[in-house]
Amino acid sequence: MILTVLSDQTHVLDAVLKSKTAVHYYSFTSVRGQDVLVSNTPGLSGAPFWELEYFDGANWLKKPDSEDKFSSLMPGTEVLIRVIHRADVPLSGQPYHLAIGSYPVLKNFELSDEIGVNRIPSGYTEPSWLWTQGYTQGILKGRFTDSVGAPLKGAVGRFVLSLKESRIRPVVEKVISDEHGVVTKVVNFERCAGGHEARDYVSYNHGTNTWRSYYYVGGYVFSNFLLGAKGEVEANKDLRLFGHICNQRLIKSVPGPA
Repeated sequence: MILTVLSDQTHVLDAVLKSKTAVHYYSFTSVRGQDVLVSNTPGLSGAPFWELEYFDGANWLKKPDSEDKFSSLMPGTEVLIRVIHRADVPLSGQPYHLAIGSYPVLKNFELSDEIGVNRIPSGYTEPSWLWTQGYTQGILKGRFTDSVGAPLKGAVGRFVLSLKESRIRPVVEKVISDEHGVVTKVVNFERCAGGHEARDYVSYNHGTNTWRSYYYVGGYVFSNFLLGAKGEVEANKDLRLFGHICNQRLIKSVPGPA
């Protein structure tokens, strides 16, 4: 028997059942009465050669595939689960992938403009408002907690930036929260060529400067990855528009007073 006692965070585990009779046990304590996540890792589960069971205090019961958490827990409640090989399929020898620990809650995220970008003002593009603008880079930040609001380590976020109009392949990044529940990542992408012409606009840095910009419109989402399809649905409700700036040039400049 293999028993693993897990620390107070979210865990993504990979292990191999070396025989059809092998059993792996995992224990997680809900220290604050927070909800507990127990699920297959999205996109990695492969063939269904293994099953999850949980202990209800008297018996081992199969965890329904449609349920991914234990809730309404008292502080200090232990959640005990086990992984077994399905009896009706041949020995796989492949690893299983399991997410277990505090249930992750995505509180907020943002993709900041590229540092030093000459931002096209609102109303000068189509659509008129672009959340974020950049040439080849942006700064991603997000924050995760558990279900009672404590900062959560180990949560996984999935960021997708679509640049279809720029004719550039999508940018996909996975990030893991630190002990403060925070994720930070510099997101890099290719520079575009061509673009739609924005309305000329004026800046007042050391004089009066008129700029002409060319851009494409992309979009990005950030999902609570370990929640699987449920996390993706929520992320798609918060699609944000991105201004991919291809080129900018100064077409008129009037120096300010000396």
